[in-house]
Amino acid sequence: MSKNIMLTLCITALLYSCTATKSSSDFSNEIFVDVEQSVELPLQRGRIIPLETSDSSLLYDIVSIDQVKDKYFIRSRNKILTFDTEGNYLYNISGIGQGNKEYVNLSSFFIKNEELCIYDFNQGRVLVFAPSGRYLRTEKAVKNSDVECVPQLIRPYGKNKYIAKNSFNGTPGYVTPALSLLDEKYTITRTLEGHSLNTGFLLFDFMNCDDNGGFITYWEALSDTIYTVVNDSMVQPKYFVNFGEYAIPAVERLNKDVYDLIDYVNKPENKKLATLIRYVYEEENYLYFVFSCEDSVRLALYNKETHNTTTYILPAEVNGGKYRLASFLKVDKDKVIMALEDCENIENNQSLFIINKKELYEKSRFK
Repeated sequence: MSKNIMLTLCITALLYSCTATKSSSDFSNEIFVDVEQSVELPLQRGRIIPLETSDSSLLYDIVSIDQVKDKYFIRSRNKILTFDTEGNYLYNISGIGQGNKEYVNLSSFFIKNEELCIYDFNQGRVLVFAPSGRYLRTEKAVKNSDVECVPQLIRPYGKNKYIAKNSFNGTPGYVTPALSLLDEKYTITRTLEGHSLNTGFLLFDFMNCDDNGGFITYWEALSDTIYTVVNDSMVQPKYFVNFGEYAIPAVERLNKDVYDLIDYVNKPENKKLATLIRYVYEEENYLYFVFSCEDSVRLALYNKETHNTTTYILPAEVNGGKYRLASFLKVDKDKVIMALEDCENIENNQSLFIINKKELYEKSRFK
């Protein structure tokens, strides 16, 4: 786990921390994860799609996946690549540069009304493309002059608004709210109370919300707390993930910032710890997330009705052979998408593993 965590935290994500933490006793929604009682992920019941590897389509890691009809739009660090549903590479969306149709810093990528939106934090604008890759327009992302915040990461939130993780202000004595609400013109209309930033580092996958803004989950690096937004005004803890003896000891969290925790979990004697909860999705009856433990990535499925959790791992013969799970998860309407790394040839692009949700429910320890 040590190498995987360090690579994930240093390459695919920047980190940030909050001003306060809660103990597990403060939570009514506590998720118990029994790391030792895991279920094999039923690869045979899903579909593995290798993503074409070429000089033009090289992926470092998968940050996000969005689908429009028969195309997958995959973000890999600072670029967006397009593949068809068979894994064939099609084209890139825009590229790095100073031109009118280019971006300097791909801070966020999302799809709104079947249009592809690239938020360039450096230039303070959103580039909009058609699914064909054709440039459509540029929209300015402006801040509210009455609010000393600048949106750094943006996600659609409901139909006519957005939610953003703010850029850390850094001014001594100034408290930077973690999240803000934006209108359709990307103007901050409100900063959310209850959570603030101590550093300017962040995870690019920091939040998920459904199409109507109903279920919203917000998480942090090396934190076992999952947050939500209440009444469009407050960020509050909602779930605490209890890994038992595999959790980072509470005493170690007391006087350690996120950088110290990275050093701590990367020590050889701490490789068994369960950490790095990411890609949290909440639905009516289930909560999904991935986490790292003992040199592997695992999928957790929490049943909100029974309050039981199933942890999925790759079958032993697969985990020791061709594939290993990457730290990525996409929960769609009726399916779950994960990423598989090719252990036999690390130069190959990752493959997509797609499985129907019902197959996971059937395989779960607690139906």
